[in-house]
Amino acid sequence: MSAPRVRFIGSRELHRDLPKVLENLEDPSARCVLTIHNRPKAVMIGAEAFLSLLRGASPEDRLLALQLSALVQGHEPAAVADSENEDEALLEV
Repeated sequence: MSAPRVRFIGSRELHRDLPKVLENLEDPSARCVLTIHNRPKAVMIGAEAFLSLLRGASPEDRLLALQLSALVQGHEPAAVADSENEDEALLEV
């Protein structure tokens, strides 16, 4: 499985380009991080990707969750050494 394509999109761009954004989300690997004033506020994924998450998050999605957690908390994203630390970080998201 390839790494998810992550796109940061502002609220104005989302409003202007909603049909295109939704079309892009048909790709199960696409992820959109919605921002307001350059701060992440939400994540959009397609329906297939959502169903996949319900079945069990992929390592790529766990990494995205860690990076998003760091952005929300105002820290630089950092690599986590082992999966135990990743799982603990996901519980904080």
